Amino acid sequence: MILYFSATGNSKYCAEFLAKATSDNKIISLNDLIKNNVRVLDCEGEERLGIIAPTYDFDLAYTVADFLESLEIKNPGKEIYSYGIFTCGSNSGNTEGTLREILSRKGIRLNAAFTVIMPDNYVLMFKQKNPEAKNKMLDEADEKLKEISEIIAAKKDTPARKNKIPKILMWATKKFMIPSQKKVKGFSVNENCIGCGLCEKICPMNIIKLENNRPVWTHDNCACCLACLHRCPKQAINRGKSFKNGRYINPNVDF
Repeated sequence: MILYFSATGNSKYCAEFLAKATSDNKIISLNDLIKNNVRVLDCEGEERLGIIAPTYDFDLAYTVADFLESLEIKNPGKEIYSYGIFTCGSNSGNTEGTLREILSRKGIRLNAAFTVIMPDNYVLMFKQKNPEAKNKMLDEADEKLKEISEIIAAKKDTPARKNKIPKILMWATKKFMIPSQKKVKGFSVNENCIGCGLCEKICPMNIIKLENNRPVWTHDNCACCLACLHRCPKQAINRGKSFKNGRYINPNVDF
């Protein structure tokens, strides 16, 4: 069983790659579970439990971490092999440590963890790389995923990795960054909007509603996944000055 959270396709691509490489045909979108308030997962008969998620603020995406904390994982066999794969633009920080602690509280040992560098979608701060650089990153990610799939197929353990991000920086992001990211102030819609409703459909937190065929962000509980912004077919959605930094959807996935 593979669980993944993906806004613009990187983690979805990793999940599909791993599923094919390890013959694991049970792939579940965490976005859908969160959106539909599913809080029970039955792992009976599963040999592996994979969790693939992006890195936000040098840690496991807070929406994913909160959901996994609340998730009841039923019937995980004592021999179940669990692993985490964390996508990021440069450094996965404490993602492994956070996932390890969450699973441990549920009686599950994290056997292996991996970082896969892929194009970053956080255009609130960073500009998109040029196409050549992004293609190079995606090619290198494929090579990394091949290595990872061999380890997972063989159910090998990997050594626990220590977080090298300074504690003061981790504290500051949790204290200041995450609260500000959850706020919906700054979202705007330009004249290109066609009222298609895709943003409402894909928002995992159910905070986008169409009013007069225009999206409205109803309350401050944003996942900051930016799915609405990147996947808008008319690039009509912006947050602050994000329009200056480009848009990104993994070219190898279909939503």
